[in-house]
Amino acid sequence: MRSDKDMELKGINEGESRRWPSKNLPAPTGSSGRWSVHGIFCFMLISLLLSSPLFILVKVAQAQAAAAAGADNDKVLVLKGARLLTSGNKNYERGTIVIKGSKIFEIGENPQIPAGAEVIDVSGCLITPGLIDAHSHLGLGPSGGVTEDNEMTDPVTPQLRIIDSIHPEGLAPDKNQFRQAVAEGVTTAVVRPGSGNVIGGQSAVLKLRGGTVDNMCILFPADMKMALGRKAAYAQKGQMPMTKMGTAFLVRQAMLEAADYRAALDRYENEKKNNPATATTPPPHDLKKEAMLLVLDRKIPVHIHVDQADDIMTAVRLAKEFSFSKLSLAHAEESYKVADELAREKVTVVVGPRMIVYDDDNRPVNLADYLHRQGVEICIMTDADVVQQPFLRSQAAIAVKYGLEPEEALRAITINPARLMGLEKSLGSLEPGKDADLVVWSGDLFDVRQEALRVFIDGVEVYRSPRVDGELKK
Repeated sequence: MRSDKDMELKGINEGESRRWPSKNLPAPTGSSGRWSVHGIFCFMLISLLLSSPLFILVKVAQAQAAAAAGADNDKVLVLKGARLLTSGNKNYERGTIVIKGSKIFEIGENPQIPAGAEVIDVSGCLITPGLIDAHSHLGLGPSGGVTEDNEMTDPVTPQLRIIDSIHPEGLAPDKNQFRQAVAEGVTTAVVRPGSGNVIGGQSAVLKLRGGTVDNMCILFPADMKMALGRKAAYAQKGQMPMTKMGTAFLVRQAMLEAADYRAALDRYENEKKNNPATATTPPPHDLKKEAMLLVLDRKIPVHIHVDQADDIMTAVRLAKEFSFSKLSLAHAEESYKVADELAREKVTVVVGPRMIVYDDDNRPVNLADYLHRQGVEICIMTDADVVQQPFLRSQAAIAVKYGLEPEEALRAITINPARLMGLEKSLGSLEPGKDADLVVWSGDLFDVRQEALRVFIDGVEVYRSPRVDGELKK
């Protein structure tokens, strides 16, 4: 990964001026065809500057920066000898990954290692894709405290953008949330508005590589966050929604208002095309309706917070009624009651932070495992800061403890979230051509005694355990 300064230097170098020989200089002005005194003076001054030591030093610095930037693109790193769990079609008991620049170049048991590559022996370790949290509030404040994810002045706020609230390091009392997450193998998070409102706003996908939110953001808007069920904060104020049907009504109203807005825009465009002289003025900008057009036009999917079975089916009903491009559900603790319907409608459930629920007879249900067995695609979340972001693998480990196959648990925090966000071509599995986001573990990642030894994002090592230099051979 190149620094902003490197990029800046590269841009300067690409746009540098050239020294022209005198025979190529522009034709002189004036009837005599001779250079003016002012022109000769300027030419001599430029020549002096071009030959000055300061200019030469700047040129050398620019050349070095350009060479370094090119070297980053061409750098080859090889991780050799580890067990590889790819979240793809094939795993390797003792495999090697070749990384070129920011991408996985080759993977296998014995791939050809290019000359000049940096080779790191990771024998005895495990390598997985970087972990992806499908539902997080990272950088938005502590759960139960003052947070930046719920604008509780209006129950319908689709125009709000979560990227305008995220602190890129974390907020007190945990100001190092991002670094701690990376140290536990989390390389990507889907950061979402909260669930205080019926329509909370637009989510974003961040790679946790540091810097500004703009530097980390790889997808925005990622989806529209909604939340069904009763809204106690508004009910206490005597404001709609006071009931579940009121919540569903507000979603329908927002969608229908967006449809009316679309019709008004279309009428204006048709009038302007057919009768430009008499065309009326366009409808005034309406940020709410423009945001909901993203859903209406199927440009972004919808992610809905639900818990009980009736709210789950209301979400499915709304998705069918308005032809959502894709529907995913957060939490959905009673989804085991309607698992067949969710599988039939191809609804993804993002399980957590409660991993084990209890049925009406007080028997434990391993929600992720049950849904997976019924054919429902699952992801696993922390709902950070409800469960802190570093503990994503611990959430998956709970599902493994109670019966979910470890490889399915890994998929639920790698390739499944990538697919949910439409990023499966670049993230979520270890395959040639994909981003080199991966984690070298000391052992089984679902064993809490094991740790992340090295973490890479886009081929750059963003975390190294203090144990590494003493325990791994280079």
